[in-house]
Amino acid sequence: MSSWLKRLLAGVLVVLLIGGSAWYFLVSNYSAELTTENEILSEDHPDKVSNQTSDNLLQLSFSYGEDNLDWSKLAMSVSDGVNTYDCTKSGLTSSIIHDGVIQTKLNSDGNSFTIEANSDSDDFVSLSFSDMQQTNDSNYSISFSKTDIFLGEKVSGYVSDEEFQNVNTVPTGEPTESSDSRLEWYDYDISVHRVIPKEITYIVNESNIFYKIQFLSYYNSNDESRYISFIISTIGDDDSPALSNEDLTKESHCIISSTNDTVWKYDEVISLSENSFDICSMSCSLEVHVRYLNQVVKGISELEVE
Repeated sequence: MSSWLKRLLAGVLVVLLIGGSAWYFLVSNYSAELTTENEILSEDHPDKVSNQTSDNLLQLSFSYGEDNLDWSKLAMSVSDGVNTYDCTKSGLTSSIIHDGVIQTKLNSDGNSFTIEANSDSDDFVSLSFSDMQQTNDSNYSISFSKTDIFLGEKVSGYVSDEEFQNVNTVPTGEPTESSDSRLEWYDYDISVHRVIPKEITYIVNESNIFYKIQFLSYYNSNDESRYISFIISTIGDDDSPALSNEDLTKESHCIISSTNDTVWKYDEVISLSENSFDICSMSCSLEVHVRYLNQVVKGISELEVE
């Protein structure tokens, strides 16, 4: 082999090694883009707590950031180190907690759900919109396997470029989505080897109840793949049937007081209070947990309540 050819092959090898190392560095050091740059400040409420069941516990505001956070994309709770209490604006929360492959959580608005489906199987995992739980019924609403997502046979829908919170009406014309083909819900970023959900909202119809869906992530809180999370709520005057099922929802022990029905404004101070349940008597240590679009919101979250 001639010397120039050896040098050429050596150069190609060096380029491949450098490129491979750079790609590995990008993949291994990937950090998901923050859903908000806001940071939370937790403060004791001016009112004193007691052994009553309607005490004001604490106040929350933003110490940094100017994003208005949609209540439909927020999940909030307080913990005393032993028990965790969901906080919602409506006074309702989801009641089923289990180790199944589909986990459902009622969001802080008390109307929309965040759902995470473990799709790490060749067999499809199915969900029923009527109760927002896993189902083995052939009349499922939506099903998941790895990156493949299909609507059920009795479900049809549309795709909208509008943000989830801005979708309040149903499109006209023939539906574009059905069970005949998989949903094109993501893009693949080869530079970091990641599945990235598209910034779109699906509007689907089942039994003349319209739902809107936005996919959030393909990764769980431990950054493990094949955990598809999304938010879903009804459109129009129809409430989700799941909200009226007493086996699926219950009264939340913590209630959120806000002057705005749709968003937590960046300059607004909100209050968390007991909702017919004595969370804190005399004084206690509480930790606040806030997630936005299924990602933890940073900030001061531990405090003494008196």
